Amino acid sequence: MKSKKQIFYRIIKKVEDIVFALSILIIFLPIIIIIIILSFFIQGRPIFYISERIVGLQKKIHIIKFRTMVKDAKNPKWGLEEKYMRDGYLDVPIYSEVYTPFGRLLEKTQLVEILQVFHILLNHMSFVGNRPLPEKNVELLKKKFPNTWQERFKSPAGMTGIAQVAGKFNLTSEQRLELESLYSKVYHEGNILKADAYIFFSTIILLLLKDASAYRSYDSAKNVLTACLNK
Repeated sequence: MKSKKQIFYRIIKKVEDIVFALSILIIFLPIIIIIIILSFFIQGRPIFYISERIVGLQKKIHIIKFRTMVKDAKNPKWGLEEKYMRDGYLDVPIYSEVYTPFGRLLEKTQLVEILQVFHILLNHMSFVGNRPLPEKNVELLKKKFPNTWQERFKSPAGMTGIAQVAGKFNLTSEQRLELESLYSKVYHEGNILKADAYIFFSTIILLLLKDASAYRSYDSAKNVLTACLNK
């Protein structure tokens, strides 16, 4: 049974999503158009990358992003899963040769994710939440963490999340799942607005500083989420 406070938090979170998504869409629309044109002339078609992702325990959507990798990135010759898959989490580092030069720029500025504001406006996602995952990755999570994998999906998926600001490359799969599950627990039982503010401003700092030292540690991220559970 959700308390009145939890209902209030979720309503405000949804309002924030709509306001931020509309603001970003209005401000960045010219940049989106420029990216589409440049991508077409620099790296050709396809301009967009569309992938089915799981955003909830019973919910799948087709996520749209700008294409940042070579056209045959899924070809076994690149060995992405062998190199970078960790128990369901596939994080390809920016220095990987699979990225195109233009795509690497989009990844560094996080403009690769900007089209997901449409998913927010369609109520498919939130601004802040655990990142959506492909079904294949979720199957690997189930095998590794049969009793806890589903916890991360009990809150809305997001464009940025606790794992991203805590330095996902520095986290073990156990640590990442623990933080994501803790975020879901905050969504249901704690002050989700406080947690979202922490993640949002940490993301801004990361984008501005472009410095690995700006990432929050696993311990600091966990402490903040735990504090958000205190009523």
